[in-house]
Amino acid sequence: MTLNRDSSWLVIAMILAQTLIILLLNINISTTSDLRILQAKIPLINLFIVMISIFSIVAIKKVEENAKYRIEAQLFKSHIEQIETLLRNSRTQKHEYARHMQSVQALIELDMTDEAKDYLNGITEQYWPDDDIYFIGHPALTGLINSKRSVAQLKGIDFAVAVKCDLSQLSIPAWDLCSIIGNLLDNAMEAAIQDKDNPRVGIEFKYENHYYTTYIINNGNMIPDKEKIFEAGYTTKGSEGRGYGLYLVKKLVDKYKGYIEIISEKKTTIIIKLPDGGEKSAAYHGRELCPEIGG
Repeated sequence: MTLNRDSSWLVIAMILAQTLIILLLNINISTTSDLRILQAKIPLINLFIVMISIFSIVAIKKVEENAKYRIEAQLFKSHIEQIETLLRNSRTQKHEYARHMQSVQALIELDMTDEAKDYLNGITEQYWPDDDIYFIGHPALTGLINSKRSVAQLKGIDFAVAVKCDLSQLSIPAWDLCSIIGNLLDNAMEAAIQDKDNPRVGIEFKYENHYYTTYIINNGNMIPDKEKIFEAGYTTKGSEGRGYGLYLVKKLVDKYKGYIEIISEKKTTIIIKLPDGGEKSAAYHGRELCPEIGG
């Protein structure tokens, strides 16, 4: 944050310095009777302007880099918090499981078999959906998908997952992969929950033509200006400080020589293709963790 703030002030200072030099030059032109003196100073003035312009460009690039690092840090912090929430919920459920088992054991020891059956049926109905953990085949993605599933449940979003390839062969670093997938899922959930009675988000992993292909689908509003959606600072949410997440996603996909495409009609589908790095992953018996995610 400090570096970014210092760089921003540096850019402002450079622009003001350029403006001041041009202003002083104009004053000298209007007040000097002998233009030969001014002409002698012009090379030095031009040199100062060029130097300030170079420093301005460097400072602007620094601001852009700091903005990128800040976004990455925010995404990483968000992922960590969601994983901590998932682990905390797991610990809570473990404690609840132990308590329920003690209650069932007590009922059985008291020969209250019918009561024990009713108790177990109640536990099954209440806790079975929450105990269903998605195993993606990639440790980082497993944590990410389950944490996003938990967030979706809290927001009342129907969250579906389908895995139809071996993701363990992905060579992209886990932090970059989670930044891509996590940011797109966050946007999909934000879109789906707007003015929808039955918000739905789905993610599907496939291996197609030497590319790991991910489909992220939501039934939210159609995206306007699809050609601008990946520009830095562009947002449809009308708030400052937004609009850099998808820009970062595009940068990361380009970094690994992948492709990204948006299809936005009745539902929105974002397709990400990442190269396999030469690994063979097609011979995989796919499994759907939730059926018909695009339905």
